[in-house]
Amino acid sequence: MKKYTIGEVSKRLGLSRDTLRFYEKKGIITPEKKENGYRQYTYEDTRKLLDIMFFRRLNFSIDDIDRILHRSSYHSYCSMIQEKIEEEQRIIAHHRRTLIHLQHVEQLYKNIELYLNKYDIRPLRRYYKMDESNLIDKLEVFDLCYIYQEYLIGNNTLEQIDEYLLFSSETASIMNIEEELKEHLFIQQNRCFYTVIASSSHIATDQEVLNVANWAVSEGYELLGTAYSGFLLNCAVDDIHNTRQYDDDKTTPVYYIELYLPIKEA
Repeated sequence: MKKYTIGEVSKRLGLSRDTLRFYEKKGIITPEKKENGYRQYTYEDTRKLLDIMFFRRLNFSIDDIDRILHRSSYHSYCSMIQEKIEEEQRIIAHHRRTLIHLQHVEQLYKNIELYLNKYDIRPLRRYYKMDESNLIDKLEVFDLCYIYQEYLIGNNTLEQIDEYLLFSSETASIMNIEEELKEHLFIQQNRCFYTVIASSSHIATDQEVLNVANWAVSEGYELLGTAYSGFLLNCAVDDIHNTRQYDDDKTTPVYYIELYLPIKEA
């Protein structure tokens, strides 16, 4: 039977010599050693190395691979595979949640760049009001909720009437948990005057909201009398907002807030 040197096996399988020695040290493979100390690998060693590479691709640990190859029965092997499937499903769910976060943050940055001190006419997308903390814990979505304030706009006056934990219906659809949320009220506005402001606080001041309301009216829009604000993110250094009317200290964090003011249909 043909035997191979460590260099030949390394080249054929694309494994470094250090990796081959590591597997040997862990006892997963045991190549023969000649009198001069050189290792000789058989076909069986090569076959076992391919098995190791296969299970490593499936994210099994070295200890688990050793157990699979040397110490597992058929039933224990099947059990390990099932456990690995469940583990990977949890990882996928975690990565899916991370991707939702990243995509949301990416959109926030775009909104800040596009609409800081500028406006757009857009809907306030559909949200669930998450007013049951036990449901939030059950669904494990607290980190995917957003805090929004609702205001009532009067004659140059403003009153905060509520504060919500909101959960996006788009996110619920992606996570396939719409059934669990079907009894929850929605907050949704089809047409809003939208803008992003830079503030010295996580929550917009009354005057900042009124300034946007007056701006909307000056642009010819008729307000419905409510407003919604949500904190986007803060930055240690403001490299977008060129003027700092609220603070001359450029080391003070900047808080970006989006504002939705529902308007009458055109």
